Amino acid sequence: MTVIKKEQGKVGIYNNAGFQVEGSFSANLDGLNPKELFEASLGLCITIVLNRMLERDGVEVQDDDISIEVNAIKASDSPSRFEQCNVNISLPQHFSQEYKNKLVVSAERACTIGNTLRRGLQIQTEIVEK
Repeated sequence: MTVIKKEQGKVGIYNNAGFQVEGSFSANLDGLNPKELFEASLGLCITIVLNRMLERDGVEVQDDDISIEVNAIKASDSPSRFEQCNVNISLPQHFSQEYKNKLVVSAERACTIGNTLRRGLQIQTEIVEK
C-alpha cells in the first residue's frame, strides 16, 4: 500500500517503511510528479524483470550496463490520460542480438505494470473516515 499525504508543506509518498520520495505538482522539479512516477513504475518493473532474468542466466553486468527510459505521451483528446508509452532499453553491446531480443520479449511478458497497462484495470474509489 502507498500513502500520499502533505506534511510541512511538502507532498510525501510513503509505504509501510515510512517516507520514500517527495511528490511534486510539476515536472522536472524536486520530487516526482504523477507522470514521472507513472513512467518510473513501468521502467522499474522492467528493470526488476531484466535483473531477475540475468541472475537466472548467471549473467553478470555492471550497474550502468542497463538503463530503461520511459516516456509517457498524453492523449490530445478527453479524458485526460496517457495513450502511449515509449520504452527504450539499453543493454550491453556484448550481448548477442538474439539474447537482447529474448530479454525484451520476456520482460514484456513478465512485467506486472506493463501487463496491467496493456489490459486495463478497474479503479474503485471510496471516501473513508479518519
